[in-house]
Amino acid sequence: MKKFFYTLWICLYPILIYITIQLSLGMLMGVLFSILAGVRSPDAMEDIITENALVITALCAVVTSVFLSLFFYLDINKGRIKKRGQLRAMDFVMAILGGAGVAIALNIIIALTNMAGNDAAFVKVSNSITSNPLIVIIICAGILIPIVEEIIFRGLIFNRIKHQYNFLAGLLISSVLFGIYHGNIVQAIYATLLGIFLGFAYHKTKSILIPIFIHMSSNTFVSIYAKLGENEENIGILLIAVVISLIFALIGTIYFINRKVE
Repeated sequence: MKKFFYTLWICLYPILIYITIQLSLGMLMGVLFSILAGVRSPDAMEDIITENALVITALCAVVTSVFLSLFFYLDINKGRIKKRGQLRAMDFVMAILGGAGVAIALNIIIALTNMAGNDAAFVKVSNSITSNPLIVIIICAGILIPIVEEIIFRGLIFNRIKHQYNFLAGLLISSVLFGIYHGNIVQAIYATLLGIFLGFAYHKTKSILIPIFIHMSSNTFVSIYAKLGENEENIGILLIAVVISLIFALIGTIYFINRKVE
């Protein structure tokens, strides 16, 4: 029982650190944005924070990644994390192409179930993200946020559970926590399934860079596809891109399954 609670604590506090920084720094930046916009009422300030939620989250991610990278380094020294294996150029290629493909495949599955339209929390989050220009979405959701999320859920939580118990426990629990963290049913299912792919690829390569690249590629290509889908004239290009993505999802999955652990 002592081992269980110890593992629970060392897995939860990285998430708590991230949430605390998000809340405190988010409020501070929200107030700053409100002052710059000449806004004083609480309701107007809340609207400012909501409108800039993606940018605020990305800036919080940058700050948090500095702290959590230190914990990641300490875990390597403590033996909780195995030292990185030898990376191959194909690892990165499959991370980018396979990651994008798996993300698109999961989005198609979720779209076919019509869950997205029935989840008000997901619709709110989705609208908050897609209301930004594409370049802002790519920088924030496609590059900055995946770094800190991978350090937390794969770098720290996955490795710590695997060290205390075993690989399968680390893979499943870290993936479920990754899903729950997103706060709505649609993203919870999507993030949990994607988390399994991320954790498995990390296990095979022993490098945190691989799940980071997969996560970046997933978020970036999903965002681009979403923007393309807003214009009916792009439907032909979108369908071709989806077919290509599904092929790469299959190729990427097979690649990491067959990839030998160093």
